[in-house]
Amino acid sequence: MLVVYRPQQGKKCLAHIKWLKSQAQDRSIQLYWYETTGHFEADLERLKCLVSRYTQVIVLGGDGTLNLAINAIAGTEVALSLLPCGTGNDFSRQFGYSTRQWRNTVFAGRTRHIDVGQVDKRFFINIAGVGFNAEVVSTMGGKKPFGKLSYTFAGLLKLALYRGTQVEFGLGSMPTMMCLFSNGRHFAAGLTPAPQAQLDDGLLEVITIPAVSWYKRFWCFALMLFGQHTRLSWVSVRRCQQIEIKTPGLAIEADGDLIATTPAKVKCRAALLQFKVLN
Repeated sequence: MLVVYRPQQGKKCLAHIKWLKSQAQDRSIQLYWYETTGHFEADLERLKCLVSRYTQVIVLGGDGTLNLAINAIAGTEVALSLLPCGTGNDFSRQFGYSTRQWRNTVFAGRTRHIDVGQVDKRFFINIAGVGFNAEVVSTMGGKKPFGKLSYTFAGLLKLALYRGTQVEFGLGSMPTMMCLFSNGRHFAAGLTPAPQAQLDDGLLEVITIPAVSWYKRFWCFALMLFGQHTRLSWVSVRRCQQIEIKTPGLAIEADGDLIATTPAKVKCRAALLQFKVLN
């Protein structure tokens, strides 16, 4: 088994590492440990060379480390296991597993075929988007001094000031605060922008919030904590397999990182990943 992890993780990651080493010894399984460098392209190239030797990859980390792993193995026969120990852990939230349950998936779980999103040539596992969320990630610059609250503080700072941007999808353009392309349900360390998103329906849930007044924005995000914002009349929800963003020069954020700029095609790749879940 290949274990992918980010260095300088906290106590939860260290606990997972200790547990994995103990399990490997008890089961007479050899583990190969890959420590990420923080340079996506270099890490991806190395992982693609490694994964052909293994039938299972175990990710210790959050959405960013998970994103790296799925770009290395999506479309292969390699199964992916997750032991969440990142900052936001948004993708893992929709399963509702405890630490013990996540560990049970590694050796005793079953494999479930799930969808992944794709922006041009780059895959994402959870949610991609343009507008406000990309602006927040850009402002953070990869730094999270307050842990998962870093998203909250950066978002509140931008929420009233961000003016929105014109986004064209081919049917005309509109002033948009944020447009999300959701494979998973949660982002920003706990918000639920896509409460009805499914991991195996072959579709992305597209959530579009226009550039409304500041008080409507705060109300929308307050409701997003509980997944109730989609009831607001100005919030658009639709499902599609593919969508094209024609507006040039917009940053695209996915799984907590900036991954591309528009124009771009965003699509759902059905059942492209073998993911370990509970029996």
